Amino acid sequence: MSYRPLNILAASAAAFGVAAAANAQAPAATAPAPKPIARTAIIAEINANYKAVDTNNDGAVTVAEISAAQTRAQQSGQALFVKRRSEVFTRLDTNKDGQLSAAEFNAGSPVPQPRRADPAQLLGQMDGNKDQKVTATEFGATTLANFDRVDLNRDGSVSVDEQQKAMAANR
Repeated sequence: MSYRPLNILAASAAAFGVAAAANAQAPAATAPAPKPIARTAIIAEINANYKAVDTNNDGAVTVAEISAAQTRAQQSGQALFVKRRSEVFTRLDTNKDGQLSAAEFNAGSPVPQPRRADPAQLLGQMDGNKDQKVTATEFGATTLANFDRVDLNRDGSVSVDEQQKAMAANR
């Protein structure tokens, strides 16, 4: 099942102050491609979540039931967190001595490597006269052009108001 409906349901459950139980099982680093969601599936999930909160099945949710559902969701989330943290610890503890050395910790959390842009492409973007060299003027041209675009009153300074207007225009 797609996680997208679960995220929508979590938002509707949040109106009652509870997290959908399935929301605690968020997708891994690579989420599946979004799929169409049927309204009937959303209604079924809402009804299931409502039933989970309306524990006395009287067709009405009370403050006490919402509080109890919040407590259950919090306990479930904490248990899942502890379980995942323990799994990570076990995976990192390669010599299985119950302790993490700095080497084990660092091996399990490598330094992220940022994606590097193609240097030839960057040069091409900055090289205004296309001579395969970038002068200091060409190097700063894009940044200064952006500054000038945001400096609406052309006073050589970009105010907070001008920054906010530029951000709003880029949305």
